[in-house]
Amino acid sequence: MDNSETKIRCVVVDDELHARQSICRQIEKNCPNFEVIQTASSAAEAYQVIKECAPDLVFLDIQMPNETGLEFLDRFEGRKFFVVFCTTYHEYAVEALRKRAFDYLLKPVDERDLVACAKRITEKLLIARGENTTERPGGRRIELVTSGQRYFIRHSEILYVEASGSYSTFYLGSDKRITVSKNLKRIEQMLQDPVFHRAHNSFLVRLAAVQSYNHRNGTLHLQNGKEVPIAVRKRDAVRQRLVELMIEVREGPELPMAAEEAPSMG
Repeated sequence: MDNSETKIRCVVVDDELHARQSICRQIEKNCPNFEVIQTASSAAEAYQVIKECAPDLVFLDIQMPNETGLEFLDRFEGRKFFVVFCTTYHEYAVEALRKRAFDYLLKPVDERDLVACAKRITEKLLIARGENTTERPGGRRIELVTSGQRYFIRHSEILYVEASGSYSTFYLGSDKRITVSKNLKRIEQMLQDPVFHRAHNSFLVRLAAVQSYNHRNGTLHLQNGKEVPIAVRKRDAVRQRLVELMIEVREGPELPMAAEEAPSMG
């Protein structure tokens, strides 16, 4: 089944009417496989809606009268739906992640952030439903053509990709290198995999290959000993995605990553 055909049923919860309308418009415009089935203006109303509709995903405000979004989630033990917080308050990011939120979007929600979030949720749900299992991040392959040879490389074999002008070099876990005549933007388009993150204009990193993150000097330490620089403007995004990845695999194998400095997300 194609991702565009996978309908994801959503509920939008926010006490402000204009905020509910805004996120609904953005979802309709940018997320064709997302369907907003209901909205709610309070935690009490949202509780009934979720119980009755059993959505796949809830877009949830944090600051609401009587009961915050963070408190609201405590009502659900073993919840079956994804949660994406939409809030103007950056200081709640760590607590939101502790509540096992899938993502944390700051208002006004940036369309690019929403699209990236939607892509990751769609991939996760496809796997959970047993659909399109050949598209699992660990099992997918990319075809690389160079010097008359064709290579079919699993995404899970790739540690990082380094660009130099219109050429990109793939560094694999087997210490093998493959250079192709494509720029890094084109490589991102070919991979289309949320486990890869653009840490720098010249580096695309598979985050599960990260062993540690040195926040002081802005570098990622990979399994093969390589240090990859992180662009200053990308540091917060990389740090948050690493925290998200740790949460996503909490019930599976432990992520081979240790933060050298506890992130400050307040």
